[in-house]
Amino acid sequence: MFAEVENTFLYFAYGSNLLKRRIHINNPSANFLGIGRLEDHQLDFIKYSEHWRGTSATIVPNPGSHVWGAIWRLHNDDMPALDKQEGVESNWYFAKNVDIILQDGSQANCRTYQQTINPPVRKNGEELPEDRRPCITYLDCIVNGAIECKLPEYYIEELKKIPNNGQEASPSMIEKLNRTS
Repeated sequence: MFAEVENTFLYFAYGSNLLKRRIHINNPSANFLGIGRLEDHQLDFIKYSEHWRGTSATIVPNPGSHVWGAIWRLHNDDMPALDKQEGVESNWYFAKNVDIILQDGSQANCRTYQQTINPPVRKNGEELPEDRRPCITYLDCIVNGAIECKLPEYYIEELKKIPNNGQEASPSMIEKLNRTS
């Protein structure tokens, strides 16, 4: 479905980079292609981010679960900026290639990021512990991005149920988000 284009790569975003204005802060070449599903992984939160004043999203291997996200095409020149944003050099996340199931049933191989520390797998319906909750601003990016990308309605409803920690992101992060609106 997504033909190869020279000097580009596909990126699967499941967190704040679902939101178009968020991904374009550091990755101006990002072009939204569509949505897809990562099988046998669960969306979770573990590491606290000073920028966000709460935890950031990760994917955790979990058979039978899935994570919906956006597929972006980026120019290869943007890969260092994306790696930096995701904290690859500081060992916050590591990049990995995953096969994403597209809406037509085909697959696309995409770059994505997983935190270097995985939380314990939560059982269905188990609430996110207080010390692992994201801030209001970060969750808004995820939910608004999911709506903007037209992720499945049931998945958006699940995202809306994720509890936050009652905090807003840092003033500098809020300014960056507002600057690109």
